[in-house]
Amino acid sequence: MKRVSFIALFFATFLSTATAQYFPIDTARLNNAYRALLQNPQSKELQLDFFRAFPENWDDFNSIYRYSDKDGYDLSMYNRAYEHIKALAICYTINDTLYCNRLIALSVGASLDVDAPNHLQGLLHYTMQQRNDVFLYCLSEIEKGHQMQFWQFYWSNIIDGNHQQEEFNKIYNKNKEKYPAMMKTMSIAFEYFNTGVLFMEDFNNFMNSR
Repeated sequence: MKRVSFIALFFATFLSTATAQYFPIDTARLNNAYRALLQNPQSKELQLDFFRAFPENWDDFNSIYRYSDKDGYDLSMYNRAYEHIKALAICYTINDTLYCNRLIALSVGASLDVDAPNHLQGLLHYTMQQRNDVFLYCLSEIEKGHQMQFWQFYWSNIIDGNHQQEEFNKIYNKNKEKYPAMMKTMSIAFEYFNTGVLFMEDFNNFMNSR
């Protein structure tokens, strides 16, 4: 009888743990750092505190900011995604190399979707304009396959527009001699992913309807 009760208790505990929501980073620390930064956005120390508390890679970013319609899912971090990413954009005192490397880590493996991923992509384009030379240098230092992963997320778009082509031309023409291999990789990514993808939710719905 005791053995049966122990097994039942074990599986109940296992199922509870398996279905519990898990955030891979300290969200309390992140939220506190965000609120402190709002009080004094010019503070180098507070910018660094927020930067350190922010997710370091795509898996962590997606885990805390993604949307889910499951019953009981905590959407508080999903609802804060835009404001947190906007706060990351004003962390201008962070060392350029450190900042760009973080954005690269957030982008490698990422897939385009509404809300948080879309806001992250917007920050990438903004940072490419503001810290172009350092951004491209940091990209040149990673493996070419990861460069492709970065560029495919960077250029993923469902709507064609002149500004995408204009931005591509500007980056390519400026850097084709300095980084010929990387510009080739960027060109391939632009060809296939600019207007060549759906939001992941739409893609999943499409596949499920077949």
